[in-house]
Parts: sequence; structure tokens; C-alpha cells
Amino acid sequence: MDIFIGYDASTVEAYVACTGSIRENTRDGTPNIFGLNHRKLREMRLFERKWYVDEIGQYWDQEDGRPFSTEFSFTRFCTIPLARSLHIRDWVMFCDSDFIFQHDLTKLFDYCRDHPDKALMTVQFDWQPEEGAVKMDGRQQSQYSRKLWSSLMMINMAHPSNAKMTPTEVNLSSGTRLHNFFWLEEHEIGRLPEQWNWIEGVSKPDLIPGGVHFSHGLPIHPGYEECRYADEWWGYLRRQMAHLAEDDNFTGIQP
Repeated sequence: MDIFIGYDASTVEAYVACTGSIRENTRDGTPNIFGLNHRKLREMRLFERKWYVDEIGQYWDQEDGRPFSTEFSFTRFCTIPLARSLHIRDWVMFCDSDFIFQHDLTKLFDYCRDHPDKALMTVQFDWQPEEGAVKMDGRQQSQYSRKLWSSLMMINMAHPSNAKMTPTEVNLSSGTRLHNFFWLEEHEIGRLPEQWNWIEGVSKPDLIPGGVHFSHGLPIHPGYEECRYADEWWGYLRRQMAHLAEDDNFTGIQP
């Protein structure tokens, strides 16, 4: 089971809590977890996209001149070429770092393996933030079609259509095209059960989530300290940090 997680140096705690939740809830073997650190991807020549940060800390992409909110807004699409370089031919998962998983992800992988005709599967939201909305630490919430779909992607590395996603496409395509999965036909995009990408205020409130997505803000951000599932998030973070502290080979959080 191969899992790729977005990594942002400004919210390392999110990455730690996410990985801790995956490891605690996986019952069938040890998952392979890869952190998509843009600096390492640049060293590998998989990611060369240029951006800059303005005086208030907002990220701007120089390729299409639009704002974006995290270091993994574009690196998420390196999942396919990176998995290909690792000779993975099964389903892989990408998720934003601001997730925790409450259920065994083996169930999600098994669900996708029952749909070999799909190149990619995702929870298909019908939601847009309000104009000018900000998230987490004040960065802009960009508006685009299929908003939130790419925050959790199950990708079939055996599907021929995914061969079209190359480092060149990652580096030169607009954010709009990438987040709309331009390399795929409509019928190649499957629908995941919404429980795997549960977002407070967006998803059904009575749904029991397999994956909780703190898209609006993490429990460490002002105003979100008491959001739903904050206690669970803190629990995964503390236990994973304690586990890392006991590891004699641990030298710092660098995925």
C-alpha cells in the first residue's frame, strides 16, 4: 500500500498527525508513506515550477500568475511520475497533509481495485468558497471547478491514461487544468464514498468519516481549536511525536 502525502514546511504537525493516523489504523501490513517535499522533488528534477511568496505570506505561481495556498498545491500531481519512477503498478493514494484517517485504508484500496476501468477516483464535491475567502493561516482560498476533488486522489498506476501525466505537464500546465484532471476522460474518473473526505461545514454532519479533512483550518489555527475531531487530531499528533522521539535514527521531520 503506497501513500503519498502533501508536505508543507509551515504545518509539519499536520504531516505528523496524518502519518500517525494511517499507521495506527492500518491492519494489513505497513504502508509505504512518501512525503511530497517540493525541495526534494526539485532535486530529483520532477518539480521545477517557480513560485514566490509576497509580503503577507501568500504564495503566487509564476506559471499562471494565480495565488495558491500550500507548498503541495502543485506537487500533488508529482504523485504519478514519482510512483512511475518507483515502478508501482497498483493503486496509490495522495492526500493533503491536513487529514486524519479513522478507518483502515486497506478498505479504500480494496474498493478501488474493484474499479480497474477507472484511472482516478475521488470524492466529487459540489462546493466553492466564498469570493475572497481565506483559509488556515490567512492564505487565499482559490476558486476553480472541481474544488477539493484533488485533496484525496486514488490513482490507478496500471491505467494507460495516467502515462500522459509527466513532469513536463506538472511544471507547465495551469493549476486549473491540473485540478480538473485534464489528462483524463470523464468516464475515467470514478467516485469515492464521501466518508473518505469528510469536511466540517461541507460534508453531511451525521456521516461517520473514514477520513477527516481539516480543510478550513487545523486545530493549531486560531478559531479551529474546538472543531470536530480536534481531540482525535491531537491524539494522533502526540502519539506519533512520542514514537518518533523514541526512534534512535530520527533526526527531524523531513519526509
